[in-house]
Amino acid sequence: MGSKVLAGRYELIEKIGDGGMAVVYKAKDRALSRYVAIKILKPEFTKDIKFIENFRRESQAAASLSHPNIVNVYDVGREGNINYIVMELVEGEVLSDVIKQRAPLPPREAVGIARQVASALSHAHKNQIIHRDVKPHNILLTKDGTAKITDFGIAKAMNAGTIVSNTGTVMGSVHYFSPEQARGGYVDEKSDIYSLGIVLYEMLTGKVPFDAENPVAVAVMHMNDEIVPPSQLVPEIPPEVEEIVMKATNKYQVNRYKSADEMRLALEKANLSTMGIYSGISYDEKNLDATRVMQAVNRSGFVSEKPAEAEDSDSEEEAGMPGKKEKEKKKKKINKVKVAAVILALVCAIPISQLILHLIEGGGNAEEVEVPYLIGMTAEQAEEELEKLGLQLKIDKEVYSATQEEGEIVSQDPPKGMMVKEGKTISVNISKGIKAGVIPNVIGKTLDEAKMEITDAGYRVGEVTEEESTMPEGVVIKQTPKENSEAEEGERIDLVVSKGGEAEEVEVPGVVGKSIDSAKNAIQKAGLTLNDIRYESSSAYDENHVIKQSPAKGTKVEAGSAVTLTVSTGPDPAAGPSTVNIRISYDSAPDEVFYLTVVVSDSAGVGTPIDYEQRLKSNGSEVLSVTGEGTGTVKVLFNNTLIRQYSVNFNTGAVN
Repeated sequence: MGSKVLAGRYELIEKIGDGGMAVVYKAKDRALSRYVAIKILKPEFTKDIKFIENFRRESQAAASLSHPNIVNVYDVGREGNINYIVMELVEGEVLSDVIKQRAPLPPREAVGIARQVASALSHAHKNQIIHRDVKPHNILLTKDGTAKITDFGIAKAMNAGTIVSNTGTVMGSVHYFSPEQARGGYVDEKSDIYSLGIVLYEMLTGKVPFDAENPVAVAVMHMNDEIVPPSQLVPEIPPEVEEIVMKATNKYQVNRYKSADEMRLALEKANLSTMGIYSGISYDEKNLDATRVMQAVNRSGFVSEKPAEAEDSDSEEEAGMPGKKEKEKKKKKINKVKVAAVILALVCAIPISQLILHLIEGGGNAEEVEVPYLIGMTAEQAEEELEKLGLQLKIDKEVYSATQEEGEIVSQDPPKGMMVKEGKTISVNISKGIKAGVIPNVIGKTLDEAKMEITDAGYRVGEVTEEESTMPEGVVIKQTPKENSEAEEGERIDLVVSKGGEAEEVEVPGVVGKSIDSAKNAIQKAGLTLNDIRYESSSAYDENHVIKQSPAKGTKVEAGSAVTLTVSTGPDPAAGPSTVNIRISYDSAPDEVFYLTVVVSDSAGVGTPIDYEQRLKSNGSEVLSVTGEGTGTVKVLFNNTLIRQYSVNFNTGAVN
């Protein structure tokens, strides 16, 4: 494969790495004459179209990260059945090799590496990207001692398909799993903190805290067993460093560091002045550290059909209640028959809860059809069109519209192109026509265009005068009464039209991110005209908001020049699920320590991203990222009591 060239640009030279999900090649970027690393997904991960789309989207999000301790992502692409990421080529060593050769590392060195990784994770978390696969194999050390973490895109993409999908499957490297990852529970920034704590433990001692002959056994240890303090293995480890390890690896998320930034500060404050260098101890490497997809397990080693429920908190001790006397703990043994069953399930890779959901939904008997484009049709026309496809029509409400005639459909949900089951109801809004009593904005339009719009809105054209102006000749530069003011139907609107004048240069305003109406006003006020409006789907910008503009912001152009805008039509239904953020207040919590459950119902089904997980009321609130399709509800429960229910439109991001 050494002579293979991807995208007519990337020449693969040699294989430099082989992981659980991908193979890494050294390559030459012919366009920029530089060497890069290219990670190519293994064939078994390329058969799921939704996974590949999530992988592409999340890798592109990871490419937006810019930090000295994060390996740069340059490009993401696909050629045939080859899906690849182009990354910075880092000359140096992999931390896993350093640990194998030299561990235990001097505390000063181990803390320095962990501090850099915590800084990188802090940057990623602030950009709403969680790694989910922090391990020594994903940390590179340059020759000058800089630590760089990699594989953000893959970890996030895998999560979108498995970790929090409540299908009973989890992904990652089992030695570095957080307990919530192991049982398929809600994964957040604190899961990365736990994994970094395990990495620091291994650097300091040369051993991972939990090890066994199979991944299920290790996952159960993460959930059940207490970590042996690292100083019991290496007495020279300073107490303040051990405290960081133990806090980061606490089994309960609420007891860990609140953020990667807080952990970084703790590492910086650790007293390293007396740390010496000492000899290493042997390191017995097991082949369990490849990134893997496996089914979630419960505390006994059984495959979980969903994330662990209240059974995980049967006692005050297990719930992490402060101030309670610890009870004697007995090490749980895993029945060999159960382990064999679990391993068989892993090999088969059958997510049990997906099968149940499939059966509930009728086993796929109902055929899927594509939602047609209904905007501009009357209700009767739309009903006739939907009836052909076995779909139902529901008129939601009547709204004012400047684009659709009275009686025509203004919007629809689900949107065009989405695949739905036969029998699905399509909700539409019907136009009541232009809202009477609001004067339209005609500044920047030609006199003929202005007259037509004024008449269409139910008003009359009043006196028309001319003034010299830098605006093009024949363009409206003033109107009385002003735009958007209220007036009785039939009111006269006086216009002032430009006679033209000496051309001058003006600066193009920045309108990306603005609503189309705000963008039009800004362009007109700058003495420019709107040339063309193009539309395309976007998950980054709300519907009817500007995605791109030409010329760009700050460009000097002649007054009256035309500006072209690209406007969002909202997320592409074919792009799959989208995410909205909801802030949950703890004010209604009955006790200081309570249990949070969040249930999401959307067009694709029902899921529970947070299932009876411990929270502290004194923390105030949290922002929950909820993923779904179409419209649905989000229910928030404290101690299994419903506190709040939100209505969510995942297509637009609206939360009510």
